[in-house]
Amino acid sequence: THERLSLLSALCRFFVPLPSAGFSTHDVADIVASDPWILTRSVDDRIAPSISDLKTVLGSNDDVVKLLRTSAWFLKSDLQKTMMPNIEFLRNCGICSSQIVSYVFSFPRFFLLKPESIKQFVERADALGFDRKSNMFLAAIRMLSSMSEENWKLKLKLLGNWVSLKMISCLLLGRHPQVFAVSERKIKQVTDFLLNRTNIGISFIISHLMVLICSLERRLKPRLLVIETLESKNSLRRKVSMTTIYKMPDKKFREKYVLPYLKELEEVSMSIVGT
Repeated sequence: THERLSLLSALCRFFVPLPSAGFSTHDVADIVASDPWILTRSVDDRIAPSISDLKTVLGSNDDVVKLLRTSAWFLKSDLQKTMMPNIEFLRNCGICSSQIVSYVFSFPRFFLLKPESIKQFVERADALGFDRKSNMFLAAIRMLSSMSEENWKLKLKLLGNWVSLKMISCLLLGRHPQVFAVSERKIKQVTDFLLNRTNIGISFIISHLMVLICSLERRLKPRLLVIETLESKNSLRRKVSMTTIYKMPDKKFREKYVLPYLKELEEVSMSIVGT
């Protein structure tokens, strides 16, 4: 049929040039399978230039294929109008290439924003006092791109119910901007939960803002239940700090506070203990 002939023609146009550029037919098949609509794009005018740009940024065909397996829509965009000027601008801001490459894999759509938007986010980060020399500067820009200025102010106000906004801003500058990617609802839930504990105050939360990122149901509640149960039975030699409770890796927490005390934790539901 005409449709089948058109598809075969598109596949031929796509499969013939790319292997000659260093991509295996398996690589090409993976890319097409992740987003078949790229077959509607011109190989010469869009696909090949986009792959060339990605290779310039990422450094190798392997990394290009790795990215395109999950984000093949890069090949449908004119990267010379988005990604390439954005990366050049970010480099001029002092952000190192290795961090940019890492963010291309973690937050690919961020680099396809309009260059004017990226510049506005940088201006906002500068106005808020984020240090361009900090490794967290790119995180701050990316975080600001994910929310409106209104949402940013709302989250500051939410924490400002307990402590001055100036203090919060000073603590955030250059340190943990990703905390403000957390929803207002979660900030309130985690904060309310912790403040209802007898030995946790707002000063702890402000000094450990990363605790707001932790899952309330899968980490904070079950871990506190385990530690409080063990402390009530005098099973622990020393008091466990809240910092240890929320920061310790899952495997280490199980090995240190769950597995050795299975008998003491019998009344604690294993579905809750499963940290």
